[in-house]
Amino acid sequence: MNKFLAAVILAMITGTASADTAGFAFLQVPTGARAVAMGGAFTAVPGDPMGLYWNPATLAGMQEQMFTSTYTGYLMDMQAGFAGWVNPSDNDLVGVSVNYFYGGSFTRTSMMHPTGNGEEFSTNSVSLGGTYVYKLGPSLAVGTTAKFVYSSIDTYSGNAFLMDVGAWYKPALVSFGFAVRNAGIQTKAFYQENDPVPTTIAAGVSADFLDDKLLVALDASYPLHGDFDTALGVEYSPMEMLSIRAGGNLHDKDAADNAGGSFIDALAFGAGTNWNRFSLDYAFKPFADLGNIHRFSLGITL
Repeated sequence: MNKFLAAVILAMITGTASADTAGFAFLQVPTGARAVAMGGAFTAVPGDPMGLYWNPATLAGMQEQMFTSTYTGYLMDMQAGFAGWVNPSDNDLVGVSVNYFYGGSFTRTSMMHPTGNGEEFSTNSVSLGGTYVYKLGPSLAVGTTAKFVYSSIDTYSGNAFLMDVGAWYKPALVSFGFAVRNAGIQTKAFYQENDPVPTTIAAGVSADFLDDKLLVALDASYPLHGDFDTALGVEYSPMEMLSIRAGGNLHDKDAADNAGGSFIDALAFGAGTNWNRFSLDYAFKPFADLGNIHRFSLGITL
């Protein structure tokens, strides 16, 4: 892949904002193999520790202390990861998380050395979060996550203080979720002016069918500096130790169309298994002619 294309992808994911995009965009890279395999329709799915990223209020559905981690082999040599810990009690829940993105190494070029001067630079981003969830009842909860975010590109760096807030309600077999992600302010600019932060408003619904063997989830989201998106995901568990998943969203469909991909490139697929206190999930996301993205998540009940 040529360096120009690499730079474009890098700017989309980790770089500073243009007039119609937000900075710290690595925060919008979806996290969790289960959630990604379901197309990102995860705002209303309860009982999963990846609620630390999607909607903190859905963590109220958890009954036991748990550690979770995710690794993503992204395009080129880019890598992403997420790790979190959740500790529920009778009336509330606390958690901590770290979300990181490594953008790889790039050859430094200039007008005098258009093919490189022998030097390289890299980009790194990290978000540290603390989560608190209050249970208003067995089927109603609110939650919030406070985050410190830091990104560096070559010799430039910026940081921000952001917050997620969410609500979750499950009157029967159907769950409803609402979340505002990454609202806040940039406290240090990359260069001269602050970039807009990647705030997203999301609402979702999920429901269980076939004696809880089939989960269907639907999300609608609106990034304040982006395009409206909808996502649909399904999960089927033919046996206790196996779940298969598929999903898609409008954002990935548009990206696949622009890259000359097929309908399959707009979808994501995955599977998961659990044994004793361990769970392992995998997600496969084709990305047209840019390559494929693989995600792995490991959960441990403590």
